[in-house]
Amino acid sequence: MLGLLYLIVAFALGWQLLPRVLPWVLQVPERSSLFGTAIPLPLWVIRWPAAWLIGTLLMNWTTFVFCNWLGAMQPWAVLGLAIVATAMLMWFNGMQTPAAFKPQARWWRKLLDLEGGYLLVALLLASFIAWHTLMIKDGVLFIGNTVWSDFGPHLAVIRSFSWGDNFPPQYPHFPEGNIRYHFLFQFLVATLEKLGLPIDWAFNLPSILSLVAVFLLLYALAVAITGSRAVGVLTGLFFIFRSSFAFFTFAQEHLGGDLWQSLWNVSLHIGKTQNEHWGLWAQNVYANQRHFAFSIAIMLLILMALLPLIQAAASEQTGVKARLVHWWRSVISFGGWWPQDWRRAVALGVLLGLIGFWNGAVVITALLILAVMTLFSRGRLEYAIIAVLAVLLATLQSRWFIGAGASAVSPTLFFGFLAEHKTLAGVTSFVIELMGLFVPLFIVGWLGTLPAGRNTRGLTLAFFAPIVFALTVSLTTDINANHKFIMIATLLANIVVAVLIVNLWRSGLVTQRILAGVFTLLLTLTGFVDLRTLYNMNHGNVLFRMDDPITLWVQQHSNPRDVFLTDWATLHPVQFAGRPIYYGWPYYAWSAGYDTDTRVQIMKRIYGTPNPYEMRGLAQQAGIRYIVIDDAVRNSREYQVNEMLIARVFPLVFAHEKDHTLIFAVQ
Repeated sequence: MLGLLYLIVAFALGWQLLPRVLPWVLQVPERSSLFGTAIPLPLWVIRWPAAWLIGTLLMNWTTFVFCNWLGAMQPWAVLGLAIVATAMLMWFNGMQTPAAFKPQARWWRKLLDLEGGYLLVALLLASFIAWHTLMIKDGVLFIGNTVWSDFGPHLAVIRSFSWGDNFPPQYPHFPEGNIRYHFLFQFLVATLEKLGLPIDWAFNLPSILSLVAVFLLLYALAVAITGSRAVGVLTGLFFIFRSSFAFFTFAQEHLGGDLWQSLWNVSLHIGKTQNEHWGLWAQNVYANQRHFAFSIAIMLLILMALLPLIQAAASEQTGVKARLVHWWRSVISFGGWWPQDWRRAVALGVLLGLIGFWNGAVVITALLILAVMTLFSRGRLEYAIIAVLAVLLATLQSRWFIGAGASAVSPTLFFGFLAEHKTLAGVTSFVIELMGLFVPLFIVGWLGTLPAGRNTRGLTLAFFAPIVFALTVSLTTDINANHKFIMIATLLANIVVAVLIVNLWRSGLVTQRILAGVFTLLLTLTGFVDLRTLYNMNHGNVLFRMDDPITLWVQQHSNPRDVFLTDWATLHPVQFAGRPIYYGWPYYAWSAGYDTDTRVQIMKRIYGTPNPYEMRGLAQQAGIRYIVIDDAVRNSREYQVNEMLIARVFPLVFAHEKDHTLIFAVQ
């Protein structure tokens, strides 16, 4: 299928471009770690995911720009162009690429090593998370209960492109000519569906590849920092199986003898912090926010490329005073600021800026981490260049997709995040309950196990910056969105905890090895329960027939930009046909910053007014092309529908027994 060919070409294109646009990440195995040891890292662990990420990012942007210019979803020309470009690069690189960048013979034998086993486990976990929550079987799309709400906007956006020619893009849940929602990963899925892949394959394949890329690049970053493969494996383990006291809170409530049965049959995410039952911190995040992993993987590439700047500022001084003097001299010296490589700064700035509408939270998180890293690095102007380019590109995208003077974020001070008590004590209690044993072990590891004078403490302190930000600032009307900052921060800071546990094991003392094993178990228990919860909860599914009669009629008899008035739905059959609905499920539009209060009043008035002239005038003024009446509209407790008047004012163009659906054309 052409969809599979698109992914293969993206990988091949990225493979050829990588030595030219990001050679610094390919040089990682040749350097020494921040701990001063060799980096025992096979190059494929970096090059494979990096090639797919870079190639996919470039091809997806090119496809979008071309289709947006054309005003239609026509990705075939870009696929052909990419094939030609890849072939030319292969010919050119075959002549001039350094031997270090050429594929090694019998590379497949490397898969039998530790990294091969790690890759296999990552593939199995990522595949389970993807396929267990979205799958087509016997003509029915099975959408897992834990992802159904988030997949409302995701699937609507995907179909708005693959079936709807949504150019210039607008939000299918709130059409008004712009889009505040990050949509470029969904556009990638739409491209793959347009090229022939079924929607479950189109959605699941890039999701799996993105999550596996996070696993591999996180492993590579941990090994590049510490020089330890064991630390890399543990960091990956702690990434997917989170630390929290949620397990112990749950166990305390089931001490009457039913603990094992309760764990086996658990049907709601455990934990007592606010909204934890949503799976706000569990593997489910990577199931329902498929775009998240791709952006994290890009951030990991950027961090790896910048490690030499941390190393260049490292001091071999052992005393605290001597290290402070060394640090201060590097801050005030001109040499500490001058970029080591302008090309790296420009490449990384562009790379970070290009994911602004893949996941803006990752861009902000990366900028926070880089801001702190600047204090402990040489070539500080490189960080400034990266930040300026990233912010500039993100701003240009915002003006393009949202409009001048508008923004997807509105920062305000908000202390406490989701803590029940917005005090220092209350927030501390919240963080400890949420993160569990991670908190004390990170502190012990940061103070006691990181080597002095090598800037490892400065780097890992930077990893903690997004947590401080999440606890003190709100970027949108929905404070829950800050959970991404904390998840990324702990993903990186787990490296410190992994170092502590590996050091305990390597001590050779029986007691310390037992302690290392106990710590590892306690750190991951909640995560294993989360995985069981994900399995149990998604045995129940929301079913959506691929041949839904309403979806097929709308797709065949309406124009891609036609707006439908329906009940406020999570995912309406109209949206599955690629058409926008005037007022979708309000949470989606409200959390994105749209004026839902005004629009809901217009919606209620159109459905319920006794005045035929007002009904027609409001519908035409709102740009509504069709009005849908079904059982959801008739049974709504939020508004009344004047069905008889609607039938008298507008001609009926479609009727079906499913939900007793009637569709009227606004003329």
